[in-house]
Amino acid sequence: MTLNDVEDHQILNEMYVHACRDLLSAYGLTVSVQERAGKATGRLTASFISILSASGGGISLSSTLKIDQALVIRLHPAESSNISLPDMADWCLELNNQLVGRVKNKLLGYGHAVDVGLPVLLTGTDVSGLAPPDSEVHRYSVESAEGYISLTLATFVAPGIGLHDMDPLMVDDVLLEGQVALF
Repeated sequence: MTLNDVEDHQILNEMYVHACRDLLSAYGLTVSVQERAGKATGRLTASFISILSASGGGISLSSTLKIDQALVIRLHPAESSNISLPDMADWCLELNNQLVGRVKNKLLGYGHAVDVGLPVLLTGTDVSGLAPPDSEVHRYSVESAEGYISLTLATFVAPGIGLHDMDPLMVDDVLLEGQVALF
C-alpha cells in the first residue's frame, strides 16, 4: 500500500468518525469516538447489530454498528421505554443508515458517489462484522452514561482514487446537511 493509499483510507476513517459524532449529536448525545486496537470486545448486555455497505467509483466501505439496547431506547425518537423489540431493531438499522448516509454526503464533496445498500440486522452472541478481502479495518467505540456503541469500518480504495489530492471545499454541487434538492 502506498502512502497515498494510506492517506485515502485515513480520510475515509476521519469522515466516518466525524459522521458518527454528528449523528449522535443530532440526537442529543455528546460522545467521544475512540479507535480500538484488535478484535471487537464482547459485552454481555442486550444489543443490536447492523451491517451496511456502500460502494462505487473504486471506493467500498462496510459499517458495522453494535449498540446497547438501553442506548437504542435513549436515541429512539419515540422517547419512551415502551418501544417494541422490532422498533428497536429498525432503529438500529436506521442509525447505521444515517451514519453511512452522512459519509456518502461527505464523499460527494470529494466528487465520489457511492451507492448505499440496505442495512442488515444480526443477532446472536459474539457477533462481529465480516470485512471483505483486501479491506482495511478500523474499530471504534463510543461510551456514554446511557450505553455503548461498537463500530467497525472496513474500507477498500482502488489505486489511483486520490482523495488525498482533492480539496472537498472546492465542490459547489454538494448539498449541506439538512438541505433539500428540488428537481
